[in-house]
Amino acid sequence: MSHLTDSTPAFNTHALWKQRFQHYWKESMGYWQYAARSNFIGFLLFLVIVSSYYYAKTLQRLPTDYPYLWIVLLVLVPLVASSSIRTLTRSADRMFLLRIEHEMGAYFRSSFLYSLSLQGVWLFLGWVAVTPLYKHCLGTEAQPFLLIFALLLLLKVANLLASWQEGRFAAERTRFVSVCYRWVASLALVTVQFYYSSLWASLAAILLVFIWLIAFRYVGKYVIGWDYLIAKEKQQQARLYAFFNWFVDVPQLPTRITRRGWISGITRTIPFRQDSAFLYLYMKTLLRTEMFAIVLRLTVIGILAIAVADSTTARSVILLIALVISMVQLTSLERAHRYTFWLHMYPLEPQARAGSLAFIIWLTLLLELVILTIPFMMGTPILYIVVPLLSLAFISFACGVVLRRKFKKNALLEAE
Repeated sequence: MSHLTDSTPAFNTHALWKQRFQHYWKESMGYWQYAARSNFIGFLLFLVIVSSYYYAKTLQRLPTDYPYLWIVLLVLVPLVASSSIRTLTRSADRMFLLRIEHEMGAYFRSSFLYSLSLQGVWLFLGWVAVTPLYKHCLGTEAQPFLLIFALLLLLKVANLLASWQEGRFAAERTRFVSVCYRWVASLALVTVQFYYSSLWASLAAILLVFIWLIAFRYVGKYVIGWDYLIAKEKQQQARLYAFFNWFVDVPQLPTRITRRGWISGITRTIPFRQDSAFLYLYMKTLLRTEMFAIVLRLTVIGILAIAVADSTTARSVILLIALVISMVQLTSLERAHRYTFWLHMYPLEPQARAGSLAFIIWLTLLLELVILTIPFMMGTPILYIVVPLLSLAFISFACGVVLRRKFKKNALLEAE
């Protein structure tokens, strides 16, 4: 019996990772092709070029005593501390891989290296973005580019290692404390690195890592926290699907419902009539799903960007970009109930959906425009009120004509 057990070939967990990663990569590249066809890449490139131009123009007028550290912290700390690991685990793994969890080292090392590579690229791009501001303010006192990035990368490695250990913690409260500690520690270390030197930051990092090791040494741990890893993987994959859903219908996308009673109650003002059915349904869908949170975040980012922009031209471009991005996101509302079968059980006119969708998108963009106009007009001559008015004309034409026709055409195709 012992001889038979010893001769059983070991399960190749590295091959399992490779197989899953190839499937994940193939699926992602297929969706990226749709994103490229929608000119999203071109729009993103245009946004980078315009932002770089105004960034350079701003640096020319910026005083060297500008408090650059706040911007550096705002950009780099989230890139350092946010350290989720893509494990590509599945729900069935807790049953079929549980018996070989002690042999899963090669699998999770591969997932760790993939996550480090991807997040390292984002960290590098973030550091490249703030380097001109850093060198403009410090001049000859600026530390070497590669030295700072090397320490930032080491901090990223430490955060990823801690994130992996957090997945093994048995208690949710312990995990929460560890995450808070990592964010505070990352904030402190990046501050020390830029305010003092990389040497002091390195010494402080050693001390903080030592404290973390002592504090969490004796907490209860699993060999592998399967439930936590699977839940995190589903969450990260859902975010990726939500992004791809901007460009193409993603059937795997789960719908996450949030009650939001503080605002979803406005649907009570919609009259209880047959011709208002789609208006009620899609308004409720917008207010209770992730789309509302995304538009809200875009609006907040737009307000902050307009507030820090130092020219009316830059503010105008930011205002328009915020509206366009929000419009692109809101068009995915059309696909929210494409596979809801019970809509065909009621005497509803399919083409009436187009008008309701276009009106909801227009109303949402109108509210966003009103909010963005407030910081836009602060300190701006009244003559520039023409910019919000032209933006209103733009969203009215886009929603009332372009999107309405598109939604009607799609409704006819579905009815065939």
